[in-house]
Amino acid sequence: MRAVGFALGLLMLSAPLAVAGKASEWTVSISGGSEIEIPVFFADGDARLLGGFAENFGTAFEPKQYPGVQLRQYRADTTNKRPFEYLEEELVGDTEKVTYKLDKPSFAAISGTSADGTGIFYGMCQKHVIVTCFDMHWDKEEQAMFGPIAERIARSFRKNR
Repeated sequence: MRAVGFALGLLMLSAPLAVAGKASEWTVSISGGSEIEIPVFFADGDARLLGGFAENFGTAFEPKQYPGVQLRQYRADTTNKRPFEYLEEELVGDTEKVTYKLDKPSFAAISGTSADGTGIFYGMCQKHVIVTCFDMHWDKEEQAMFGPIAERIARSFRKNR
């Protein structure tokens, strides 16, 4: 648990601990094999199934008020990879800079920035029978708001263990 706090603390740097009033209402999302707490504005925004109706791996949320922000809650399409391998494959391309990673047999977390430094990403996966994950992407200029949101989502995700 300390590692999760440390990872998100690195992301937050100077972000205030109090989440802006815009994220004061929370709800529960059950999708992709996990249950997480999310701000209501994610649920009220655009949501789409990942993998479509036939496969339904989870849900992608994109709040209307925050273009460029995305939250995905999903299960992995394979059990042949460790959670970190899957998460890294999903989030890190050739140009992203990883600032934190945690790789354990049944749990993984990764965070970083886009190559140009304007975007931030954070993701977490855990394995029970299946690998379940969530990840977020947001603009660096909205770090003060979305850093604490990612931290709360991460805490709620870890309760699935």
